[in-house]
Order: sequence, then structure tokens, then C-alpha cells
Amino acid sequence: MLVIITGTPGVGKTTLAKKIVKLGYTRLDLHDHYKEISTRYDRKKQCYDIDVKKFTALVKKKVKEHEKVVVDSHISHLLPKKMVDLCIILTCSDLKKLKRRLVARKYSKKKIEENIQAEIFQVCLEEAKGHNVKVFDVAHKDFTSKINKLITKVL
Repeated sequence: MLVIITGTPGVGKTTLAKKIVKLGYTRLDLHDHYKEISTRYDRKKQCYDIDVKKFTALVKKKVKEHEKVVVDSHISHLLPKKMVDLCIILTCSDLKKLKRRLVARKYSKKKIEENIQAEIFQVCLEEAKGHNVKVFDVAHKDFTSKINKLITKVL
């Protein structure tokens, strides 16, 4: 079973993944693997350029080692659809809240702007088409109860 969580940086992917780990899933933390799955570090953009083939190979290896895996990353939706059992997309309609989270992470002004634009245009959702998708807005008042229902029903 492979569950992926995607969405703009700062929406709560890791927080949700840590909840799912409590249900017996193994979390694949890409931060530990960026150097092995990337082609280079882009200083201007302040991020790694990920090689999707290397990323896919890493996830396949993890799934072979563990029965249930959760991957939380704003690029997890780039994995082949046939590999993924469930794709959870987190969004944040409260852009001020999202901006505060990114500022707290000390993102550059340009990087904050880029991520806010990605949220406005729902880039992760658009790119995830074809996956078995469940979308949740973390700014919605019922977010916690809706996500808890998904966790107890599906996972």
C-alpha cells in the first residue's frame, strides 16, 4: 500500500504523514534522500532538481521493504499512477495563513511568492490528475474531522 501526500510547501503534509505512521505505515522522508535522487542543487531557486526516475526507484525500493508506505512531498504526485493506492492533496485556501507558515520557515520573498502562486493555481492538484485523489483544504473548519474519517475508513 502506497499513500502519497502532496500539496504546496507549508500546507501540513508532514504533520499528516506522521499521523498516518501511527497506523503502521513507514514514512519515506525525502529530505534524507535529496542528494541521491536529484541531478543538482539549484542555488537560485534554493531547491534540488529531482530526477523522477531516481525518485520512483527509491519509492519502489521502500515499498518492497515495507508493506505500507507514506510519502509526503510536493512532488509525490509525479510518481507513476499505477504505483499509488491513494493520493491525498492538501490545499490551503487561507493564503495569509500559508504565507505566515512560509515566512516562519524563512523562505525568500521570491520563493514565498512562487509557492503562493502554485497554491492559487492548484499546481499539485492539476499535476495529480489520474491518481486516486482525495483533496482537503487545511483552512476549512471541518478539515480535522474529514481527514480523521479518511484515515479511519481508508487506511
